[in-house]
Amino acid sequence: IETSCTFIQTAMLNAFRIIGDTSRNLSILIMLYRLRCKGDGSNVSLKTQQLYCLVYVTRYLDLWTSFYSTYNSIMKIAYITSALYICHMLHIPSGNLRSSVNPSGDVFKRSFVIVPSLIIAFLCTKNDSFYVFCWTFSIVLESVAIAPQLHIIYRKRCDVDGGLKAYCLFQFCHRFFYVFNWVYRSKTDAIYHHNFVVYFFGVLHCLVILVPWILHYLKIYPHEGAVASNLRDTTIESGPLIYNLMVDSDEERRGTEL
Repeated sequence: IETSCTFIQTAMLNAFRIIGDTSRNLSILIMLYRLRCKGDGSNVSLKTQQLYCLVYVTRYLDLWTSFYSTYNSIMKIAYITSALYICHMLHIPSGNLRSSVNPSGDVFKRSFVIVPSLIIAFLCTKNDSFYVFCWTFSIVLESVAIAPQLHIIYRKRCDVDGGLKAYCLFQFCHRFFYVFNWVYRSKTDAIYHHNFVVYFFGVLHCLVILVPWILHYLKIYPHEGAVASNLRDTTIESGPLIYNLMVDSDEERRGTEL
């Protein structure tokens, strides 16, 4: 009993995890409120939400095989169901949401982040089980899952509202505090060990969100009055190969014609 209490205390009640979970919950609530209550799907990336859905499904496979705590199970179910629901609302919009959703602006290629994540996960878990592979894949993919959303935001900087900025902020806070949670647990939990894969991709996740905002406020990229075509021309001029790999040119062409 004493060992079980120690596990629950270190795994569930440390401040870093509580703040991290709260931040992720707030980001999800912001997205649900925006889509369900306000009926506003403008500048929201369906591809990012689909990637998060893939992250949760592959990470929480143990939901059906292991029980850690009621809190743990409830959160896993909530993350999966909320991700599926958000994807459903964006994929089959109804009411006011139908007029605001613009799939043609969501041109980031999902394969650009999924394929490398699969390869990295395989290389890191060659001698491990399928569950470990899926969990590692979800960690790697989550670090870049927000890339399609950030791509939309920085193609249409002047049109982005505070709600999406808050969504990105809470996603950043979630991963930032979870990195400290992982380090803390490795120091205090006897069954939890250092995992430098989660450390590296946790920090990468923070940088993927943080660096573009720093560049934005320093106005290193076009800022005032920037539109999709201007940003695309600038990016193509500086790195056409990378840009063509990241972006679906057919979807982008349709998006710029609207």
